[in-house]
Amino acid sequence: MSGHSSGYYSIDADYNIIGFNDTAKELYPNLVMGERCYKVLMGLDSPCPPCPVANGIHGPKTYLDPIRHIYETVDAVETVLSDGSRGHALVFSTVAEGERLSSAIPTGESSLRLLGAIHLISAKYSTVFGVNMESQKISVFRSVDLFDIKDARLDDNMDYSDVIELFLNEYVHSEDRLSVRTMLSMDYIKERLNETESFKIHFRVFEGDVHYYYFLIARNGEADDFNDIVVAIACEDDDISTKRIYERQLNAMVSTLSHVPGYFHLDITANKILKVGGVSSFAENLNPECTIDVLMQSMSAYIPLEKDREDFLNAYSLEAMERDFEAGNVEIVRESRCYYDDNIARWSRYTTRLFINPSNNHLEGLFFGEDVTRDRDAYETQVSIVQTLSSNYLDVLLLNTLEKTVTFIKHEGFMSKIFEKSETNIYNYDELMEQYVKQRVYPDDQMMMSMATKLSNVMEALTMKKEYAGNYRILEDGNVHYYQFRFIKNEEYGVVVLGFLNVDEIVAAEIEQQQKLQKALDDAKRANSEKSRFLARMSHDMRTPLNGIIGILEIDKKHEDDIEYLKENRKKATIVTNHLVSLINDVLDMAKIEEGSLVLAHEPFNIIEEGREAAVIINLQAQEAGITANINFTSWDERHIYVYGSPLHLRRAMMNIYSNCIKYNRENGKITTDIQIVAYDEKTVTYRWTISDTGIGMSQEFLTRIFEPFVQADTDARSVYQGTGLGMSIAKALIEQMGGTLEVSSELNVGSQFVVTIPFEIADESEVVKVEKDADVSIKGMHILLAEDNELNREIAETLLREEGAQVTSVVNGREAVDAVANNAPDTFDLVLMDVMMPVMDGHEATRQIRQMRRPDAETLPVVAMTANAFAEDIQKSFDAGMNGHITKPLEIDKMMRTIAKYRK
Repeated sequence: MSGHSSGYYSIDADYNIIGFNDTAKELYPNLVMGERCYKVLMGLDSPCPPCPVANGIHGPKTYLDPIRHIYETVDAVETVLSDGSRGHALVFSTVAEGERLSSAIPTGESSLRLLGAIHLISAKYSTVFGVNMESQKISVFRSVDLFDIKDARLDDNMDYSDVIELFLNEYVHSEDRLSVRTMLSMDYIKERLNETESFKIHFRVFEGDVHYYYFLIARNGEADDFNDIVVAIACEDDDISTKRIYERQLNAMVSTLSHVPGYFHLDITANKILKVGGVSSFAENLNPECTIDVLMQSMSAYIPLEKDREDFLNAYSLEAMERDFEAGNVEIVRESRCYYDDNIARWSRYTTRLFINPSNNHLEGLFFGEDVTRDRDAYETQVSIVQTLSSNYLDVLLLNTLEKTVTFIKHEGFMSKIFEKSETNIYNYDELMEQYVKQRVYPDDQMMMSMATKLSNVMEALTMKKEYAGNYRILEDGNVHYYQFRFIKNEEYGVVVLGFLNVDEIVAAEIEQQQKLQKALDDAKRANSEKSRFLARMSHDMRTPLNGIIGILEIDKKHEDDIEYLKENRKKATIVTNHLVSLINDVLDMAKIEEGSLVLAHEPFNIIEEGREAAVIINLQAQEAGITANINFTSWDERHIYVYGSPLHLRRAMMNIYSNCIKYNRENGKITTDIQIVAYDEKTVTYRWTISDTGIGMSQEFLTRIFEPFVQADTDARSVYQGTGLGMSIAKALIEQMGGTLEVSSELNVGSQFVVTIPFEIADESEVVKVEKDADVSIKGMHILLAEDNELNREIAETLLREEGAQVTSVVNGREAVDAVANNAPDTFDLVLMDVMMPVMDGHEATRQIRQMRRPDAETLPVVAMTANAFAEDIQKSFDAGMNGHITKPLEIDKMMRTIAKYRK
């Protein structure tokens, strides 16, 4: 080693030595990989005091080493290690003490710093020296191998041109000298380094054998301001060998693609296409200068399904391919349908094989597609077969209709007993079916089965539909079982599948379902018959009172002067009218109950008082029929007479029962009622009514049907007793909707007993509104707005109101009612009687618009509904619309007057 030496060593962030060159080892023999630098170099336990890394010094620093008596110039260059962490390369030059320091610092010292920064001082470079652009002098960092062999050592301050000529004449292959001399000229170097930070010049050396080397030329500084360059020389024999191996492997991969229509050699790192091969029109028409992104986008346009296109682009994006390679995947495969040059969509398998190009460490790929339609169709045929037939099928066969053969797909049922699976697994269809029918099918079904499964009949059936099936019976161990054959045609793949399935459970379920349907049909027919008889009865029973009313009116015309006679006829007309209303109410109630839309009220009332009022009506009806009615309160408590419920519907249900007891009783018969409390607690009380009569009784057979709609005990009951046959149905439905029960017992020619049990929520007496009967009900002087579209009803209402002293203004629809209120001063009208169902605008909407008016009486003006809609839900709709009361048609004069009088000011 000469008096002047240069070298380097590398450390990580913890000062551990991770690399060094020969010069450093020669200068510091104690250098050991993995040891702390300050420990092996200076024997210290902490970084050296002048250490530029520890002191954060940037740029070269020269100091005297008192131990070795040398000057040392050190420069620490930060580097990035292979694992991403930070380290330093320490570049140093030494000169023996006593030499002139100025001559000891090489002219290319700053270039050494550049060299360390770009990792160009690794051991693979045999010669490294710097060149000062101004003086054209060199400073040597390393000179071994070639120059040492020729006994021509490099030294500091040699002329760059002399060094190059020596090198060209002694080492460079004669065929490469001219081109290398040109590229090593300072003019060429300056031109290239103005464009890039470094570049390589490749050449050959001939020493018996040819070896491959290259110059690395790098600048120190920016393109427009650099004073020094670095020249390094390295052998690339190994690189050339690796490149040749890479080329051989690439050629081998390409040679396996002779069957594909096209392939593309990709530089994924650089996002460019290196080569296009194949004979497809797509490959021929593609611009080879386009990027990989453009290639994949263009290729995806031939994929018909959007989801497949998205999957293709996601798989072959640059990021995805790099990610796959980093994860250890060297082949990316996707399958989808793709249009080929003949515009037919076939199954394609796309493949990209990934590998590294060792010459530049770029990730590359070989991308190609191949037609796999035949393999894919075979696979999908099997999938289709599996999906087509249920796992319940034990024997499944694939039918070749052209060759009239079958292949077993599943061979676990009876077929396995009569046909052993052959090596070819191919059987004659006709022979197989003949044996199956003969040995398996129930004798009575064999002819039908043979005809049904005849191949010509099967194919004819499958021309009109995708499936063809039929049921048959088999005889097994003396027992009959139900089976089904099913042919299924997959039109897309042109295959026919045959399966045999046990359908015992299905047939049993179908038989049960048929029985249910038959029962439902019988029930419907019976119900329809009952309704037909009901309509016939209703036609008779409604025409009878109407005929009576019409007859009375005709008779009255002939006795207009006989006042007493007219009064008597009016009483009769009233009775007949009430009966007609009762018939209509029964039908409406039953309709509501059957559709489940009947709504019960929930209001407080006095149940004993309600019972007493009902008893008055019952006694009157019983007396008219010559029957004695007794009502006994055997067990009750004053504390529990106030309850919540629907008094209207309770009375309706009880009256239906009593009506039944009266109609079907004997002459001079009796009705006895016992009312008692059977249970109570803090919240509820349960009442029981036991109603007994001495009537004609009912048979046990009829008792099972007593609650069915439209049913009466015998066909003559209508003529003798009258009625709709709905009374008991309505009573039971109402009682059950109240949460109660209705039980009936009876004996022919002895009588019947009805037991009603209903729980009620207990109410407080203060919550019960007591209606005071005012003998002096008067509407005299009230101004009433009457909205009624029916002319006769309007005339009747006007007459009744005016005869009671009221002033009446009439309109014929809701729109006119709204205008009448709006066009008159506030408080002009004392009350509005509003029909609900009217043309132009109904009563509910008219009331809502009145309530929305901006006038003092908009919210206080009483509006009372006057309608034939009499159910609880109808009343609630009226209240929801803003009405104050509800009067039902036909009008009951006393009730109407009392309702109106409540709003008199």
